[in-house]
Amino acid sequence: MKRLLMLCLAAGMLMLAASAFAAGPHDMECMECHSTHYAKGDYAVGVKPLYADNPARTRVGMKIVNIDALCLGCHNEEEGILPVNMHTTHPTGVTPTYTKVPRELLKDGVFSCVSCHNPHPSNANYKYLILPTADGGNMGTFCAKCHPNQSDPESVAAAQSLPLTTDGPGATIVKVKPAAE
Repeated sequence: MKRLLMLCLAAGMLMLAASAFAAGPHDMECMECHSTHYAKGDYAVGVKPLYADNPARTRVGMKIVNIDALCLGCHNEEEGILPVNMHTTHPTGVTPTYTKVPRELLKDGVFSCVSCHNPHPSNANYKYLILPTADGGNMGTFCAKCHPNQSDPESVAAAQSLPLTTDGPGATIVKVKPAAE
């Protein structure tokens, strides 16, 4: 009986790990992004942040900073991991003024990469999005979460009823003194 229980537990853990990996190639051991002893930026991260020019700089600072810089540490042309071109993507590093973004999606009042994506392996959603989208087939519902005035009523109702997979506004991000390079 004990063996059967252990076997079921192991199988369950493997299935959870496989479903999380299906959402993307992020490290199941967390060390691709987090580093407890060798931080490469202002936070306990193992990725060297990329402080690129911010195309939304007319409303914010000249460079992409904070969590967005961490994401761009891998998601850039040089690294080649699903590169994000900041000139053609949703603006980040901005305080929303044109739409009312739910508070739980903002970090210190600022819209960032993690406003739409939760990159942790526990999130099995398509492209680590914060709402389930039927593998990208239901993006209208996803967009309706922040853009209800531009969305149809059915998408707005669906967006309000779906669970968010975010770390929430109270999640702590540990700031550290970076290690010398």
